[in-house]
Parts: sequence; structure tokens; C-alpha cells
Amino acid sequence: MRAAVRMRSWLCALGCLSVVAFAGCIDAPLEGDAPFARLVAAWDPLACGDPHRVVIELGDEDGAAVSSSTPCNIGGLTVDVAHFGIYRGRIYAWVLGAAIRSEAAIEVTIDRPIVQWMVATPR
Repeated sequence: MRAAVRMRSWLCALGCLSVVAFAGCIDAPLEGDAPFARLVAAWDPLACGDPHRVVIELGDEDGAAVSSSTPCNIGGLTVDVAHFGIYRGRIYAWVLGAAIRSEAAIEVTIDRPIVQWMVATPR
């Protein structure tokens, strides 16, 4: 009888400990610099031509700037942004030691956590 009571109290204590540990995991605060939203840009990687990088530079209304780049043949890239809003900037093709080319002004409205954007292949 005493063994059953002890076993029950151990199981109760283990259950309470598990609930507290699990609750601590799901109630953890977000990191301060975690992105709030993400712009996912995509293009046709077969239309890239000579090897180069594609760069997207964006700025919000407060002047905070973000940018990202990737080789063109990857076919897409993501830019993490801090908040919803209107972002203005540019997209262009770039090669080390050469002038920027295929530069275009852009304006993107980030109004949900993931915004997908199809662009013409920057060459």
C-alpha cells in the first residue's frame, strides 16, 4: 500500500515537473532581432546569362535599411524586414569589379508575414 502511495506521488511530481518544463518552452520570449516579415523574391534562373549576383536593397519610411544578395542562378532570395509597411529601394545585377547593371527602382508593400514577389531576371 505504501509503495503504491509513493509511486503515485512520484508520478504526480514528475507530471507537474513536465508541465512546468513544457510551459517554459512555449512561453519563451522571441529574440529581439528576429525578423517580423520576409520578402521572397523569385526570378527565372535559366535567364541569368553570365554569372553574377542579384542584390535587393530596401529602406523603410524611417530610413532603416536592409539588403540581401545571392548568385543569380539560385533563382530567388529572401529579405527579412522588421515590420509591416512600404519599403522602397532597388534591385540590380552585380559582378565584382564591374559596374552595376539592370538597376530598377522598387516599391514593395509588406502586409503579411511572407510576401512573394516575382521579378524579371536581373541581367
